Amino acid sequence: MKKLWCKCVCIVILQFVLVSIGLANTLTLSEGGEVFAETDRYEVRFRDSVLTRFHNKLTQETYTLPLRDDSNKQSGISVQYEKKGKAKKEFINDSWGSWGIESKRLAPLAVEIAYHSDIYRLAKTVRIRIGIDADTGDLVIQQHGISNHTVSVMWGCRYLDNQKIDVILPARGGEIIDATTETRNRELKYPGGWEAQLAILQGRNGGFFVRSTDTTFRFKEFHYVWGAEHFGISFETYNSAPFWEKNEITSVEWRLNAYQGDWQVPALYYRDWMEATFQPMQSPAWVKELELVVNLTNLRLDTLSYLAEHVNPSKTLLHLNGWENPGMEPDYIPLSEFGDFLEAAHSHGFRVMPRVNFIGCLSNHRLYSEFEKYQFRHPTGGYKLGYEWNNPTYDYPAAYINPAANAFRKYLVGQLKTLSETYPIDAFHLDINHFIVNDANGLIDGLSPAEGNVLLHQELAAAMPSVVFGGESLHEVTSVHVDLAMRWFIPEGAQPHPISSFLFSPSTIPYAHTSVPNPDEPDADGQPERNQAIKEAYIVWNVLPTIRIRAPWMLASYRVRTLGFLKSARNGQSWKQTWNINIVGTEVLADVNVDGVVNILDLVMVARHIGREKPGNPRIDVNGDGVVNILDLVAVAQNMN
Repeated sequence: MKKLWCKCVCIVILQFVLVSIGLANTLTLSEGGEVFAETDRYEVRFRDSVLTRFHNKLTQETYTLPLRDDSNKQSGISVQYEKKGKAKKEFINDSWGSWGIESKRLAPLAVEIAYHSDIYRLAKTVRIRIGIDADTGDLVIQQHGISNHTVSVMWGCRYLDNQKIDVILPARGGEIIDATTETRNRELKYPGGWEAQLAILQGRNGGFFVRSTDTTFRFKEFHYVWGAEHFGISFETYNSAPFWEKNEITSVEWRLNAYQGDWQVPALYYRDWMEATFQPMQSPAWVKELELVVNLTNLRLDTLSYLAEHVNPSKTLLHLNGWENPGMEPDYIPLSEFGDFLEAAHSHGFRVMPRVNFIGCLSNHRLYSEFEKYQFRHPTGGYKLGYEWNNPTYDYPAAYINPAANAFRKYLVGQLKTLSETYPIDAFHLDINHFIVNDANGLIDGLSPAEGNVLLHQELAAAMPSVVFGGESLHEVTSVHVDLAMRWFIPEGAQPHPISSFLFSPSTIPYAHTSVPNPDEPDADGQPERNQAIKEAYIVWNVLPTIRIRAPWMLASYRVRTLGFLKSARNGQSWKQTWNINIVGTEVLADVNVDGVVNILDLVMVARHIGREKPGNPRIDVNGDGVVNILDLVAVAQNMN
């Protein structure tokens, strides 16, 4: 890995040390408003303020098709505004042009084009500024929009050739969109599904990339619009809700540049910027040495004893659910056996990480009436947000409280600090810590939702300096504050890519979801293809081997794949090696007649001895409990080929 990083650094030095002296930077503006930009790295053309041609001079690749009139129109320039509680997007079209288009040069390397929706220029105006940064060679795009109740502005690229270029996104764990991708359009919000403000367009020998250098975590959105031969992408910047009193918006700066090589060239360039800007913390040594995460749903001591026989306890993290009295969030009152469980776990050498809710407050909690005014609300609809909030059949609906609220942060930090001082807790899993919404409540205590999220992470760390924090999902806001992150399953139809792990894993280690399929029952839910996709995504993302153990019987000797999984993890093997264990040569106890295969013959042999204690052939007592019964039949059936 060290050699790979050194190689990547060398590539970046070669590709991104841009010398301003002698750059062939030109920016021309035609009478019709078309823009042509050229540096020693690329040639770019805009028509109607939409990027319609990108040529990479480093590789002599062109990533766009000739202009057409019928495609990717939703990737154009637009303004969005709120109307009757809904967001309405209006794309710039010919009717806007009938009122005149203003084009002007602002500087030798900067132009601006303005579009007006009426002759009086009062209803809506959208301006787009296109320039070249002489120091870096970046093509810089920024917009300004005027409209009643302004929500957002957007610009885009059209006619991108889906046979020549793929889209690589740090989104939903990391994904790639190419010509074979089944799912068509994408709408990915930042921060959230779009985890870092970066998009890479990868061709055969190089590509181009789009990024923002915004450090305030403004709400943004990436759009992908599919076409049969070509596709469009667009980038949207949002105002902060509520929108009713907002009559204008200025977007973030979007920067484009070309590169030569593979996707790691721009990814490393962006990662270096991200680390220098946000300064991730250093994880404790024991976190870096972890080999395995085990999801437990009870506090049974015998599970610990069985588990300790098959893993390296000091390199195993126990992720606990069901450890506290239910229905009390944000109060966390442990079950009576929690203290004994912790003592036993630590005596074996395990690390323990109970799950808590980062922003949850149950609707029946005594303080909900105090926190209700801080509950997240939908940015345009204004309705309250929460887990199972409108489900009358659910016992414990939880309100999502905006962490910008000082009162809520103070209460939650106090509760968890007291818990950590009472019990020797190694880590907390902060459930739903990724949830950041453009809150219709507006600023709370002078803070945005993202600023409140950062502050709550910081206050938890300051109150409990010896405690490690894990989180749910991951993005640019949370990544520098957590040492571990639980990765969700890959969305159906999406193709996994290691881009997110490449960006975040130096400081944050990913592990699998709590409901990851068990190796011995991967198809228990009747979705073998879906579960295979989950496994393959976790391999690509290089997550820590993770397994769900609900009771000691899940570690029985006949559960060969589970024990093989644990053995592989104990030997320090990767998720790929762990999930693809070769059980040939392993003693498969369900192979009763030792013919090398588990089949109906083994099932018949066990059935003939049902009810017998200590059979003459000890292999017939498959699970080794001293009696031949239905459990032995089940053990054979689960291992049949």
